[in-house]
Amino acid sequence: MLGYELFSINKQSTANIPRGGSQPIKKIFFQNGTVTLDKDLEEYNSNYLENTEQLQNWLQMPLNTIDKKELNLPDVRVSPAQPNPYFEAYGSVKTNKNLESVLSITIGKKPNVIEYSLNVSAKEITQNQNSKVKIKIDTVNYLLKNNNLFVSYVESGLFDKDGTVNNDAFEIISRTFLEYAKTRPCSLTKSGNINFRIYVLPNNSDIKVIEKETMSELDSFSDYFGNVSSDYASTPTTTTKFLTYDDKAFTINCKQKRDFYKNLGIGKESLQKIARPKEKTFNISGLEWTFVDISDDTHKLKNTRKGLLTQLYENYKILSRGGHNEQVNLKVICVRVNQAKQELLIDENLTMKQMSKMFSKINEMKIPILAFEIFIDKSNKNPLWNTYLYVVKNFLSGNTIQKEFLVTYFTKLLRHKIFDWIKIKHNVEQIEFFSKSEFCIKYLINTNFTQNYLNSNEEYALRIGQIARLYVDFKQDNKDENNSLGDILTYPKYDRERLRFVYSRISRGVQLAKVSDDSKEGVTRKISALRPKEEITDEAASKDYSYFFFNGYYSTQEIKA
Repeated sequence: MLGYELFSINKQSTANIPRGGSQPIKKIFFQNGTVTLDKDLEEYNSNYLENTEQLQNWLQMPLNTIDKKELNLPDVRVSPAQPNPYFEAYGSVKTNKNLESVLSITIGKKPNVIEYSLNVSAKEITQNQNSKVKIKIDTVNYLLKNNNLFVSYVESGLFDKDGTVNNDAFEIISRTFLEYAKTRPCSLTKSGNINFRIYVLPNNSDIKVIEKETMSELDSFSDYFGNVSSDYASTPTTTTKFLTYDDKAFTINCKQKRDFYKNLGIGKESLQKIARPKEKTFNISGLEWTFVDISDDTHKLKNTRKGLLTQLYENYKILSRGGHNEQVNLKVICVRVNQAKQELLIDENLTMKQMSKMFSKINEMKIPILAFEIFIDKSNKNPLWNTYLYVVKNFLSGNTIQKEFLVTYFTKLLRHKIFDWIKIKHNVEQIEFFSKSEFCIKYLINTNFTQNYLNSNEEYALRIGQIARLYVDFKQDNKDENNSLGDILTYPKYDRERLRFVYSRISRGVQLAKVSDDSKEGVTRKISALRPKEEITDEAASKDYSYFFFNGYYSTQEIKA
């Protein structure tokens, strides 16, 4: 089903679907010492990426997702282990906080690297490394006009038959490109790193893939997608690896390769269209999320870079504009990419009715940045996604999540952090944690924000936490500290007995403090105003209220202790 939906999305598209993400590229043509730069950006029908627009204008770079024929860089590799059909150099622009930029062009892998760089403000070109570099490049599958592409590369003098790069040739190419950059007006107004690719070619002739002969039963036929095909597919998908075509354990009737696709009725022309559209695929905290309206894929969705929930809300706002909103069918796909492997984690469809219900009581200003991403467990070296995916799947399905589950999870997180939090004087991280977690509890147990999510027992713990904060600040203000002051913040569990003990200890501590009676009276009034009106019930006396206690403790904006 997903394969057909992706085919339908891309059916009318002629855009290139690169193996990696969408990024700017520059073609450079080299022939026996002569360098020619590609045509200007205005001669391409290319869009801009928000974070690369200034770079694209500066160096006149289209995106690698333009029309396939216009791009003229066919690539049928299905695995990173396969040799590259092209001579590719890696480009980068690094801009510091003072908006000083360095433009670099590199080929090879450490320690065998050739690199040239341009200090943009000083207009100085530097050779940083100049090793012997040998590249792995395809020798048989591509034609440049009517000539073998690899042979054309060798004849151009760029590298020899063994793939060893001609350092002099690469220096000419690099310096020509960097000299060109010096002549262009550069206005990079944001710090950070931007990557791009440079494709060096012998000339600008058409490039074709050499088709392998296959056994075909018919001259042409209509496959199960309704697409006219010359044969059934026989290779893996280029960018969508969840179709396992060569493992008998995961295929229909244990069929492999061409027979596998024949069982599914997928022709080779259709297979090329089974891909996630790159311009609508965003990386959110290490996972790739694709958002596309199946009913109308012309909507241009923007990457908010503020987390999944804000991204969904932004999509909802864009799709709400104009008429016929009832036809909206937002496809949401989440994929984890690990080298050549792609693991499909989420595949959901959202109607406008569903999204209206999701966001009926909320607006963008109320959504903390990276709100749902708090559920990604980063306590270990490798992030754990289980809780995050569980929450997101339930949210997309319209299911509420039990409050006890959420509180237990957040309690576990803060237990990992609390000893570090106690030591630091600022509380930015703490406020951010409780802002996100409290939002998620309110929103995921019931999307109606007018409902109070605290019961009287939790309110009791919250107030004791606020009182503890008053007490610690009071002792700090009066320079009446001792080593046991922080003990009230380090108990392994805050049940009714422990919370009562904390309150009792604070009451005694205030009375025994070596300060003026006016100071004691002032803090006593504040504590009395916060004192809980109801006790924790007997039935819930043994529960751990740590989350609510610390939420109360970190509910003010400054930490004096």
